Amino acid sequence: MDSVYKLVHFPLKGHGETVRFIFAYTGVEYEDYRVKWEDWPNLKNSTPFRSLPYLEVDGQVIGQSLAISRFLARRFHLAGGDELEQARVDAVADCWNDVRQGGFANWFREQDKEKKAKLGEEFFGKTLPECLDVLEKLLMANTVGKHELFVGCDPTWADFHIAVLMDSLQDLEPRVLEKYPLLSAHKSRVEDLKGIKDWIAKRHITRLT
Repeated sequence: MDSVYKLVHFPLKGHGETVRFIFAYTGVEYEDYRVKWEDWPNLKNSTPFRSLPYLEVDGQVIGQSLAISRFLARRFHLAGGDELEQARVDAVADCWNDVRQGGFANWFREQDKEKKAKLGEEFFGKTLPECLDVLEKLLMANTVGKHELFVGCDPTWADFHIAVLMDSLQDLEPRVLEKYPLLSAHKSRVEDLKGIKDWIAKRHITRLT
């Protein structure tokens, strides 16, 4: 008997979109439940980590978006071909944590215009380019995958995750990938994969926020 999946998230792409890409690519059916903003305060304390998204699998609940993605990737063979590849896939996906800790979250949440401008200069001028340089070089180094994917010859959840993040960054700064041809091509390649292309065409149009 097939498992029953229910993804619970806000009505946006955000941290849940990688999970949606996994389901779209594999063709596995799931319920994509969107929590209304006005309902969140009453729902928050009942969630595993007081945050969204979370995933229900046959009645069991998994919190934290990266944990959900890793779980599904292992189940659907999108985590890497062996233990070494799996570690490299995880490392690529975790790269974004360095960016978040490097100032993205502070910039994104800041309400004061002057403080936000200063944080934005630091993030978009230094922190983000350093991360994008690393990702571009990782693609360049994957000669086995002809520089098209991050690890190996087949798509992994890290490819989906980075493509989703690049899309969110382009919502904020459309020219962010101009100096990174491999990353730009990678994003387009992932978005053209079977299932994912159809999902993008029919999904609700949302930004990062």
